[in-house]
Amino acid sequence: MSEEGCCYRFPGWTLLATLLCIAGAGLYCPTLFLAVTQTKDLFTMGGRQSSYEFDLLVEVIKWASVGLAAWMGLMSLVFLCVGCMAKNVTDVKSYGGYSSNVRGGICNGFTIVITYLLFLLWLGVSGFSVLPVFLFYLTSTADITVNGTSGDCINLKQFGLDVLFDVNGTATTAAPGTTTAAPTTTAVTTAVGATTAAPSWNFTVPWEYCETDLKSFQGTQGEQLFLFYVLALVGALLITLSMVHFLMAQAANFVHIRESREALKYEDTKQKEEQELNIIMNSRQNLAGNW
Repeated sequence: MSEEGCCYRFPGWTLLATLLCIAGAGLYCPTLFLAVTQTKDLFTMGGRQSSYEFDLLVEVIKWASVGLAAWMGLMSLVFLCVGCMAKNVTDVKSYGGYSSNVRGGICNGFTIVITYLLFLLWLGVSGFSVLPVFLFYLTSTADITVNGTSGDCINLKQFGLDVLFDVNGTATTAAPGTTTAAPTTTAVTTAVGATTAAPSWNFTVPWEYCETDLKSFQGTQGEQLFLFYVLALVGALLITLSMVHFLMAQAANFVHIRESREALKYEDTKQKEEQELNIIMNSRQNLAGNW
């Protein structure tokens, strides 16, 4: 293959980083969106009331994941275009001339700074994505239970997640003028003598999951959430890896542009020296002819 061939001029490493970034964003966004939505449904099953902060956090994470996926897809295409302009013969057309080459180096250096900041961002996102994976590994796979109000239970307070629930909004009124907490029973008798079904959890400790709720954590629903969070973690790691590839490719392109600039500067200096030498030789020949 000739050195001027199309494949030689195409930025292969930048293309690989672009594909990794798009694949990671495509995996991270839907899995995290579904995982966060189903996590809220799991935590609030049986009539539990979540706090306003938890509801707000869920909405922020859901739509932030969509925005991040779209943003990373766009940025990967921008990085690919910059890589194409900085590769071999293409940089002669885009960054041709000394002043244009300087502007090209500044553009490539700016993309390096942006890529490094995105790398730090996704490194942090990957670190935080480990937390729900660890949580659902313990609750659904490792069978971590405590002795609760109804035997073996999962208590989210031991993970510091009791702040996700609205305890004040879950109290029930047993008689006019008195508010009591409903224990974990199969029925509750009201003031007029009617018997109604009661949820299988204690109103004062909504972060405790026992009996059928415990089966939801340790059954298909908990395992599915664990899988979703693992896939989201894999997507975040793919994006982080793509940022590393982008940094390596952009650093190589930056060095290439700088070397091209030095070569252009050398050629300009050489041409000026040759022109001066020709002027001197012509002047000598003219003087010799006059004599």
